[in-house]
Amino acid sequence: MAQQRIGLIGLGKMGHGIGKNLLRKGFVLTAYDVDPAAVARLAALGAASAASPKQVAEKSDIVITVLPNGPDVEHVVLGPDGVVKGARPGTIVLDCSTIDPEVTRRIGAGLRAAGCGMVDAGMGGMPPAAEEGSLILMVGATPEDLARVTPLLNAMGKESIHCGGPGAGMSVKLINNLLAMTIVAADVEALAMGVRAGLKPDVLLRVLCSTYADNKPLHTMVPEKILQGDHEPGFKAVLAHKDVGLAVDYASSLRVPLWTLSPVRQLLSLVLAQGKGEQANTAIATVFEELLGTRFNEWK
Repeated sequence: MAQQRIGLIGLGKMGHGIGKNLLRKGFVLTAYDVDPAAVARLAALGAASAASPKQVAEKSDIVITVLPNGPDVEHVVLGPDGVVKGARPGTIVLDCSTIDPEVTRRIGAGLRAAGCGMVDAGMGGMPPAAEEGSLILMVGATPEDLARVTPLLNAMGKESIHCGGPGAGMSVKLINNLLAMTIVAADVEALAMGVRAGLKPDVLLRVLCSTYADNKPLHTMVPEKILQGDHEPGFKAVLAHKDVGLAVDYASSLRVPLWTLSPVRQLLSLVLAQGKGEQANTAIATVFEELLGTRFNEWK
């Protein structure tokens, strides 16, 4: 059986990392991005370049998309120079963006009308995991399409979880990101209380990490980023704001109230209003630093 040819559209930090990983593992890769410099960086590593999404599809059996939002994916896939214009029957789009599940299903319907398939694969992990091939992938697909993309998913991640039919992977991804961002915000609020209470950070963290309050950011993001005053992305606050906004809107469409999870959207809105959207999502800590009149990296 001939090796499947892979297309990659969207060469930001995550897309570039995926491309590097696939090239290292011997995949035949054709890449496109609106930024020619991003294409050139991956071409220097061995990828073929394309001038449009249509050209990517003409050279690919599976096309991976890693794009900022739903309208971007819809334009790239179904637009006038989109993937669907160059795809042959049987081509599959593997969308690793974070978008509205209903948009995922709409794009999938457009592809199926052209004899193609679509798999949504929300990514868990940061750019280093994309480059290492150690992502967690939340997958929505029909059984037939899943079988086609499984070797590729195995190359991209350390685990892929089939969440259900088309759109299910994106649903899980939105829920995951909303809960994860809320946990980070809760950790920051707890730290702020510790500052005001005159506690030592090592004492507070030792207790929190030893009880039911424990959570992964207390072991990673808090000591490595927030307590160091490091808000370099990483996962940008503007993207976190987009993701939680999608999740809150999705919950509303499902008629599920979010008493605990929805306030993080407003906290991120404040971060963006302060001009910090290009910083990491940990920039929410700076909101509390301003209220406290101290910096977490100065807390002893």
